[in-house]
Amino acid sequence: MKKLLKIVMPPFVGFSLYFLGVRYSPDYFDLNIGLIGTGTLAGFMAYYKLALPLLFAVAVLTQLLIIIPIWRSLLKKTRTGKILTVLLLAFICALLAAGMSYASWDTASGRHHLLMVFEFMTAIQWFYWLINLFILYLLE
Repeated sequence: MKKLLKIVMPPFVGFSLYFLGVRYSPDYFDLNIGLIGTGTLAGFMAYYKLALPLLFAVAVLTQLLIIIPIWRSLLKKTRTGKILTVLLLAFICALLAAGMSYASWDTASGRHHLLMVFEFMTAIQWFYWLINLFILYLLE
């Protein structure tokens, strides 16, 4: 039962917090598929609203196949190893955010917009993984 909780609970809590943020925003009922890919907060919220079941399934599979084995090995590491692993996770999040930002960037919007989307994507990922690791820590 504890293993099942470690697999399902962290993504559920993270996605629930995002869901509450999206669902209770004033723009919720105006979100449509045409906003996806605009590189705006509304575009991200529209994507999240429409793809939530698929995103949650991917998060649970990621938790099961990647995060839980890393978490088990993290528990055996020294303090320095734990810090380096968390820094590596932060770097991977920034790298993935850079890739997603660049893929959705419209060159006509300028580099400032690219930087803003990158910062937003990085903050979203860091927030999710902070919650995820905190829930795993509580369950341990």
